[in-house]
Amino acid sequence: MAERADEPEFAWYRLQGREIAVLLALGALLAGLSAWAWLHDSGFQQPAVESRELPPARVNVNSATVAELTALPGIGERKAEKIVAARAATPIRSLQELAAAAGGIPAKDLERMRPYVVFE
Repeated sequence: MAERADEPEFAWYRLQGREIAVLLALGALLAGLSAWAWLHDSGFQQPAVESRELPPARVNVNSATVAELTALPGIGERKAEKIVAARAATPIRSLQELAAAAGGIPAKDLERMRPYVVFE
């Protein structure tokens, strides 16, 4: 119990010499571990990462599903459905035939999709 009513039971200024030494030793240990961790991490280097561009994924217009066709630039679900219906009658062999089967595709979209389309 506290000696006086307004004084707390634990007060820093009442620590004994042994308690102070333990606290200082723990503080020194914490500081040493922090310094070691800082010095250890300062030498860390990111590994070299090689990157290469993947070739574009190819979509075979004559066997692709509606979902695969909609991945092409400028082709939505309706145009993809038109392409699937048109290729049932005759296979598509060029970008111009693809544009006609879809009901029209702008020239800029045809050029954007050129690396992604195969006609097999």
